[in-house]
Amino acid sequence: MSAEEPVPATATEPSTPDPVTPSENPPMSKRQLKKQLKMQKWEETKKLKRAKEREKIRARKLEAIKAGLPTRTGPSRKELKRNKVDYSRADISVVVDLSFDEMMIDKDVAKCVKQLLRIYTMNRRSERPIPLHFTGIREGGAVERHLKRNDGYQHWDVQFSAGAFVDLFDRERLVYLTSESDNVLDVLEKDHVYVIGGLVDHNQYKGHCHTLADQLGIRHARLPLSEHVVIKTRTILTINQVFEILMKVQLGKKWQETLLEVLPMRKGAKAKEPSDEGATGSDQESAMDEAKSEDAESGAVKEKNCKDEEEKDS
Repeated sequence: MSAEEPVPATATEPSTPDPVTPSENPPMSKRQLKKQLKMQKWEETKKLKRAKEREKIRARKLEAIKAGLPTRTGPSRKELKRNKVDYSRADISVVVDLSFDEMMIDKDVAKCVKQLLRIYTMNRRSERPIPLHFTGIREGGAVERHLKRNDGYQHWDVQFSAGAFVDLFDRERLVYLTSESDNVLDVLEKDHVYVIGGLVDHNQYKGHCHTLADQLGIRHARLPLSEHVVIKTRTILTINQVFEILMKVQLGKKWQETLLEVLPMRKGAKAKEPSDEGATGSDQESAMDEAKSEDAESGAVKEKNCKDEEEKDS
């Protein structure tokens, strides 16, 4: 067996550097960078602030004990933890449809999630908590990002789902609540699922949930506001206000009593009397016309502000 002949050495060509590809993410503007740094600082100090708040609560509790005063007016945390949803006793279920995060600016998504927190808090303090479902949460979306800012939200007594609510329940049981519906919700039907649109848009997408319900082929209804109260302003309610109304009515309260309790004072709601049947109709129509013109103006202003912000950031 002969030895292999040595391979003659060849001059190696100098290696050329790989071409530099431009960054996929464009550089941030000063405004965006400032906002990002502010958010990072808030996340870092959040736990420290909460620890200080807990210390203050402990200090106030010790002072109350020394003074012989009651230390708690509501249920304890242990009692609240034991107050779980009893699905066997539930007459209704409530869904918050959160599939609209791409239709909202970040500020409105934050407001939406804050309202979800209020719903959860109200429900766990209720005598009979309602089965709650937060659906349509897009993975990596704005709603999920804001939810994650609430430590331990995964342990809430709530069913979280990325799927659409129509895939989770029988369509015959679904009722989408929307103020544009011609159907009045007089009675909460047993074993039905009431859907609240998780859309904070300042009436920019008016009628969107009503159209969505029609497209999905499910029932829709509106709360009986004009049937029980007289309101001289817009009748747009927040997500948590709609839930609170449903919660109180399913506990046995009358619609009128509930609406007067839940509607904010600024709306100037008054109990509707039989004598108001004829007169208030025109009044409410004129109020609604004024509200529509206000919505159109606010929508135009909002759109202009968004364009101005985009120009500043670019």
